[in-house]
Amino acid sequence: MAPEGKVREAFLGMKRQDAIELVESEVRSGADPLSLLNECREAMEEVGKRFETGEFFLSELIYSAEVFKAVSAILQPLLKSDQVAEDSQVGVVFGTARGDIHDLGKNLVVTMMRAQGFTVYDLGVDVAPERFIKELKEAAAAILAISALITPALVSMGETISLLVEEGLRKDTFVLIGGGVTTEFARRKVGADAQTLDPAEAIRLCRQYVQGRPGP
Repeated sequence: MAPEGKVREAFLGMKRQDAIELVESEVRSGADPLSLLNECREAMEEVGKRFETGEFFLSELIYSAEVFKAVSAILQPLLKSDQVAEDSQVGVVFGTARGDIHDLGKNLVVTMMRAQGFTVYDLGVDVAPERFIKELKEAAAAILAISALITPALVSMGETISLLVEEGLRKDTFVLIGGGVTTEFARRKVGADAQTLDPAEAIRLCRQYVQGRPGP
């Protein structure tokens, strides 16, 4: 079995192939896949912290997300269904607003959210308000995250949140927006709860919401 911390070192060193080979070796040796996944999640959390402090840059954040996706593809099929259910914190419906087909930032945050245990329903790009609402209902998700990189998509963001109100879902849904054209002014205009351009902060905002909401 590989020495403890080697997977973390591979993540922080941006060594994709080393991380994959270490995880595969650990699995063959009988290691618990959930423990391995948690080690990868902790490494991703550390990458996020280093990004916030300026030690790592966006390129490293993106690369580490790709490493996580690769090892997740190995580990997820090995997890028991009860492990997955227990480990998932809360559901997040995520998509790029209608009229916008940019997804690089969205994909990065989706991967980071999954790395932190969130169950993310990624709807892709050019998502209509009605589809966001339909998925929220079907998934019983508590968080709605909408991305936009072009100004016209802000209109769709506002329409989505208005529809959320009409459907009686607004008070039970935390709405987070992000992307190049979003600002604090835009957040107030469309009626979202939070706005950020920082992937690590997006995770923190969602965690704060989860920790602060009342239990079942």
